[in-house]
Amino acid sequence: MKSIKLTRKILQPRHVGYFAEKEAEARQMRRAEGFIERENTSLRLTFLVDPDDGMLVDARFRALGPAALIGLAEAACEVSVGKYFDQAARMSAEVLESSLHDKPGSAVLAPEDYPSVNMVLDALEIAMQQCQDIPLPPGYVSPLPHDIEVLEGGWPGFETMTIPQKLTVIEKVIKEEIRPYIEMDGGGVEVINLLGNEVVIVYEGSCTTCYSSTGATLSYIQQMLRAKVFKDLVVTPQLEPFMTE
Repeated sequence: MKSIKLTRKILQPRHVGYFAEKEAEARQMRRAEGFIERENTSLRLTFLVDPDDGMLVDARFRALGPAALIGLAEAACEVSVGKYFDQAARMSAEVLESSLHDKPGSAVLAPEDYPSVNMVLDALEIAMQQCQDIPLPPGYVSPLPHDIEVLEGGWPGFETMTIPQKLTVIEKVIKEEIRPYIEMDGGGVEVINLLGNEVVIVYEGSCTTCYSSTGATLSYIQQMLRAKVFKDLVVTPQLEPFMTE
């Protein structure tokens, strides 16, 4: 039941290791560590954090336990690097799974793998608590993933679907591929209409006051929908409060 992406991370992890305090000092970085031990399983996550702005610049892990723990720890390291500590602290199971989907709606984990998810998130939370005194830069923008895999040909049969069917597909992709990343920074996005190839969205939470909502975030949403659903989709934000009669 494991995805191909998860299997690759299990077999070829790139973040295996450990940062000692001396290495952190040599690189003029804050070292943050989260360690969890349960029965015959253990996980240690270590991060190098920029003391000037709280960004995670590197990550390593050591894991003893089931194979899924290795793959999930690797995924957590990949997703965390380039984020600020408060964003990483809000990582969820949905974010981890979204980074491991082979295609929208595909299976990632077996039921017995979910304790490993909890271990990763708990270790990450412990590490991020050690960064709370680092000041975050004012008005920072949450970085979004840059690598978007294209579903060749788009979503099967999308062009011939009814509008409600198309909206269901679009909502599914947003739920699995877009919303988890936006929620890491306290924001949200909802689809309110589909006008031909124009997808009308409304922002929620921190996205309503963030200038990236009309820049990097909007571009990411459109790129993802074009890659996963239909190549000619155009995403338009409803910047005024959305009202219903």
